[in-house]
Amino acid sequence: MRAAIILLKDDKPVSQFAADGEKPVTIGRSADCVIQIHDSKISRLHCEVRTTPDGCFVRDLGSKNGTFVNGARISEARLRDGDRLQVGLAQLLFRCEAPPVEEPQSVPPHLCASCGKMVPLDALLTARQTQTRVYCAACVSGCPLLGQVIGRYEIVQLLGKGSIGAVYKADQLSMGRLVALKILHDELTADPEAVARFLRDARTSGQLSHPNIIRIYDMNRADGHTFISMEYAQGGDLGALFERQGPLPVRDVVNYAIAAASAVAYAHSAGVVHGGLKPSNLLLTRDGILKVADIGLARSLDVAGLTTVVRNCDVVGSVRYVAPECLVANVAGNAQTDVYALGVTCFRLLTGDFPYPVASLPELTRTAGTRKPKSLRSLREDCPHDLDAAIACAVATDPARRFRSADEFRHALEAVKH
Repeated sequence: MRAAIILLKDDKPVSQFAADGEKPVTIGRSADCVIQIHDSKISRLHCEVRTTPDGCFVRDLGSKNGTFVNGARISEARLRDGDRLQVGLAQLLFRCEAPPVEEPQSVPPHLCASCGKMVPLDALLTARQTQTRVYCAACVSGCPLLGQVIGRYEIVQLLGKGSIGAVYKADQLSMGRLVALKILHDELTADPEAVARFLRDARTSGQLSHPNIIRIYDMNRADGHTFISMEYAQGGDLGALFERQGPLPVRDVVNYAIAAASAVAYAHSAGVVHGGLKPSNLLLTRDGILKVADIGLARSLDVAGLTTVVRNCDVVGSVRYVAPECLVANVAGNAQTDVYALGVTCFRLLTGDFPYPVASLPELTRTAGTRKPKSLRSLREDCPHDLDAAIACAVATDPARRFRSADEFRHALEAVKH
């Protein structure tokens, strides 16, 4: 195999380097590289091209700005005649006189679809392979559903687990699009009639259409699982963002809360209560747009008689977002209980704490009507006074002192000077 790398300038060849020797052709800013390119966007040791009996491969060497083949960023890729490499601002052309070695169509790409790491050739035998994806053995061991098809969905990656179920990134094979697939826990699906009521009520929520609400595509039972197919938000949820970064900037939290309040106010106008607002239900798109997930899901679980299982799953977590009147007087969720949950969510994202210090569900229930919230500004001095007042009103234990609607809370947030 005779192969060469041609350095281009204005799409014209400048110099040519043989790429068919035993040693790899290194590319970077360092004088030790075979192809030295003086470009600040290129790392000292950027990438290398190596010839093997199976063909020529380019491998990124941990560069800061990445290595691209035909416009796609790669960590490792097979090169074919005519492929173009971009390294920083430099353009290179790969030429190979011998016909490229054809890969069998049954061999999928060698990147794990779940973790994104390269799966070595000698590890493919223990990996799980589908028509278009490979899942490394480590990922499959941690999540046995990876690569399996449930209904019309191939499970690609575990995104998170909650009291209701686990959420996966999945490929909707019939549409060729990525979705978020929430698969309900087995203990929540033991009663077929209850699940049928849950699916019927949740489909009603799926008819909501608002720019800040996650869209529900499908709800069904297949292959022994009950699942909900939803819009996939690539930016993750605010709970995970908080875990990575700690308390969020005041301006960001206010803007997120305004968007969430607008979404739930719209749902309330359609007669749908969220019933389970918390940071993990507030998602971000790739562009940073907030989307509220699981609207109506908690209330549907109430109707289906499944709340006992759910609420006992996370006493010190999810229950802290539940309005006190729901705990003490068993009041059904309404607009004001959603306002309370959103207020607690804001407090949590701003301070890392909760407005009411409690250690257990009995203590939470016993003191529900008499507690006074912590001062937001005592924990976060850069919070404006009007934001402190707005959140204190949202988390008031007495509904008579709380905002009457999500729209009232939104207007108060929009007036915050930050």
